[in-house]
Amino acid sequence: MEVDRTTAGLLCSAILSDTLLFRSPTCTPVDKQAAMELAEIAGIEVEKYATEMFSAASNFASKTEEDILYQDFKLFTAGKVSLGVGQVNSLSGSELEELEKRMLPYLISERKSRGLDMIFLMLTNILTESTVLLCDGQGAERMIQDAFQLEEDGKPNWVRLPGVVSRKKQLVPAIMIALEG
Repeated sequence: MEVDRTTAGLLCSAILSDTLLFRSPTCTPVDKQAAMELAEIAGIEVEKYATEMFSAASNFASKTEEDILYQDFKLFTAGKVSLGVGQVNSLSGSELEELEKRMLPYLISERKSRGLDMIFLMLTNILTESTVLLCDGQGAERMIQDAFQLEEDGKPNWVRLPGVVSRKKQLVPAIMIALEG
């Protein structure tokens, strides 16, 4: 089947977004091969295009805290524990640092108003392939530190997760295992 330039661009964009420019553990060699072939058809320079795409998506200055938290938010249940996990991806470390300050009070308020036991917001830096995890709820921070064998760093409601970029493959499975144990 022949793919036109516009369709190739859309499909390539979807792969680049879903795989965080091939950095996510969910990325397969087939994803990368398909994206590169689609990029050629669409006339896209992958690195440059992905940078522009992620930069456009992470313009948080004009978004409300609600928009930011719920742009990519999922609810989970583990036994009797209800939790929510949101994720924000960015290429800018300074942008993510600003979000830390801005989002933590909102996160705490949302956990209470939604009646969740725990709430998490992944602030994922695509370039450094790491996440700062904002968390709230009884034992949430300690559970994450234990699940990833991390030392307490003294910053409340905050855990740095080097190498963690995927909610589906890395964070949620670790949370579920920790809650079962």
